[in-house]
Amino acid sequence: MALGEDGYQRLVRQRHERGTALGELAVLVLNTAAEADRLHGKLRRHAAHARDRLGDLFNPHLDPAFVSVTGLLQNTGHTTDLHAARFAQQMNQLALALDSYQAAVRRTGR
Repeated sequence: MALGEDGYQRLVRQRHERGTALGELAVLVLNTAAEADRLHGKLRRHAAHARDRLGDLFNPHLDPAFVSVTGLLQNTGHTTDLHAARFAQQMNQLALALDSYQAAVRRTGR
């Protein structure tokens, strides 16, 4: 609700105003939000994969001799850190894009 109830419709309408500050900022906000959504999905998929691999380690029906644990936590933790850091970076970028867009809206009164 950072943009209000009609914020999405306003963004979509203003992105067609090419060559204007609001039009370019609307495109930036929409593209940045889409990338944040993509990265969030990637992080969720990775977390589910890590959870499943860890679940295999504790499954009483599997023979522990056939479950590879070498480097599992190290690799999983490192990759999780990378995905989480990239997602956090994108969310910060989205916040900056939204701030700029909202400042332009206040200046133009639209």
